[in-house]
Amino acid sequence: MHLQRSAHVVHSVPGRLRIKIPAARNQIEFFANLQRQLLGAEGVSSVTVNPTAASLVIMHERGVDPLAVCRGIPYLAFGSSVRSVLTNGRADAANGHELDLVFLLAKLLPFVFARHPAAQLAEVFAEPVLRAVVGAVTRPQSHQLPSAVYEESQQPMRIAA
Repeated sequence: MHLQRSAHVVHSVPGRLRIKIPAARNQIEFFANLQRQLLGAEGVSSVTVNPTAASLVIMHERGVDPLAVCRGIPYLAFGSSVRSVLTNGRADAANGHELDLVFLLAKLLPFVFARHPAAQLAEVFAEPVLRAVVGAVTRPQSHQLPSAVYEESQQPMRIAA
């Protein structure tokens, strides 16, 4: 008898369904039993399990609902099918700030493109000019040579024969 474990759909295309069961990570016996049970279902052509990744891929015939087959397994609990989408394969490292930035840009971009082209052009050129001015003002003056050193450097250098 297995304890009920939470599962969710990771990816679905016609004929193929990928499911993750995070609580069953590295449980080889659990995935072997699940594979046997799913292979016995009508319309399921193959089941590939990966206990290390806590996932399984179900290949099925068209017209078959593999999720309904999975829901018939008493020790699997499927939560909401609505899940947030993380881009660039950074699901483990994402802390939400990347998505906040994307949503902010999505809100601001229409305003940027709706403005007059001359204003956009001025904005593009204004940033490098402002950076140069601020950099010149805040940069330490140590790169200038003292006047005595400068005067010596202006004299021709003598080469010994």
